[in-house]
Amino acid sequence: MKNNKLKVNKLFLVILTLVLYFLISYFLNLTPSSSAQASPQFLVSWQAQNYVPSWYQGKILAVNGTPVSISFELVDGGKIADLSKTIIRWYVNDDLVRNENNGLGIKNLKINIPDSNGGQTNIRIAVVGYRGGDLIDKILEIPVVGPEAIINAPYPNKAIKIGLSNFGVNPFFFNISDIDNLLVNWSVNGQAPANSNNPYLLSLNIGSDTPQNTQINISVSVKNILKSLEFASQSIQLQVK
Repeated sequence: MKNNKLKVNKLFLVILTLVLYFLISYFLNLTPSSSAQASPQFLVSWQAQNYVPSWYQGKILAVNGTPVSISFELVDGGKIADLSKTIIRWYVNDDLVRNENNGLGIKNLKINIPDSNGGQTNIRIAVVGYRGGDLIDKILEIPVVGPEAIINAPYPNKAIKIGLSNFGVNPFFFNISDIDNLLVNWSVNGQAPANSNNPYLLSLNIGSDTPQNTQINISVSVKNILKSLEFASQSIQLQVK
């Protein structure tokens, strides 16, 4: 009987030893080595310089020809790396545009977006021989959109009443510095409305003899007078209630 207990105890010790071994091995594999070093990380930002309304707080998007400023920092070990003596090469759509011939440690670039609306411009930043190692790089994709013209129609379900209704238009992402360089044209059911002192506002007067549920189409076009191919438009359908 005593021999059986000894055998059971020995078997238990063997099993416990194996379990502890596998647990220790498992957690050792999960724990990163203290000698391991995280790869440097790029922090890249870009800013498009075109027209948006003053109240707009979103990301300003680029259209064809928009000036865009790009900059970056390299974070290594939780600190900003000193790249002042490092070769940095900038590529735009695979074309080399700045390199060590322009100086060392160049961490910013300004370009005019070369791509068409609906495409994207690729920016590649290559840091050569950092810490005596190989090249490390980062590719930034800048989406290219088209200009926009958004009608402000503050009427629920696009329903308007007899009498006066007012509408506005807000242009976005035009390559202008002065809003006077935009030409605005309104249309109501295909007809030009009476001229207004403010081309960005439309006052629509619905006569009392207009039948209920009458459909009225309002459209607006906005064009950059400095660039004939830069324009935007929008249409909305209204209903008299």
